[in-house]
Amino acid sequence: MTANYLGKSTHLTRKVSALRKTALFSSLSEEQLAQVAAVAHERSLERNEILFLEGATAEHLFVVVTGAIRAYRMNKKGREQIIHVERLGATLAEIPMFDDGPYPATAASEEPSIVLAIGKKDFKELCLREPHVLWSSLKVLAGRLRRHAELVNSLSLQEVRSRLAHLLLSEARTTGERTGAGIQFEIKLSNQQLASRIGSVREVVSRTLNRFVEDGTIRIERRSHNGMGYRFLLINEHALAKLC
Repeated sequence: MTANYLGKSTHLTRKVSALRKTALFSSLSEEQLAQVAAVAHERSLERNEILFLEGATAEHLFVVVTGAIRAYRMNKKGREQIIHVERLGATLAEIPMFDDGPYPATAASEEPSIVLAIGKKDFKELCLREPHVLWSSLKVLAGRLRRHAELVNSLSLQEVRSRLAHLLLSEARTTGERTGAGIQFEIKLSNQQLASRIGSVREVVSRTLNRFVEDGTIRIERRSHNGMGYRFLLINEHALAKLC
């Protein structure tokens, strides 16, 4: 077996593994996954590299293999509102695969990332061959609609303090490690990115974080040297939950 063949085999295996972790394709057999992987093109992204632009012609469905991709919209003043952030096992741009419209938001990498791009024609042919992929797509879209409704509710009805508390609590419970002193967790975002995530501005986020520190709710254990993230200790989980 040649080194070139081994490399192609490993490459295909990685794509199949990524597809298997998605809600859209997890029900497919190994043979079917291999067929999808064969038409999926891998793309590497540097930090903050654009994957697609809002309003551009939608030609691909994307699967996140590594890293994180944020979908966002920006107003005329350049203020960014993050709609959702997706990691391993997630898909992006499902809506234009069905309504033939353009990409509804811009997507960019939060960190160095790898994605798979599946052409619209290939995806539609798969849906016609495998109707359960359509059902999985409906479930994914329904879940996204619920999250968007929650985002609208948060931006229109909640104060910044509550929105930031919800983000911190969610990250702590999802990625954190419980210790005797509290929950240790890390957020690899700058204050500006945190602000974009919750629909606020950098100065307000900085003040709110300082208030959480002053009242003993959290402790900032480390801030990265380039300002692109924090390591927190959540001391009072109940206080954040109450704010949410």
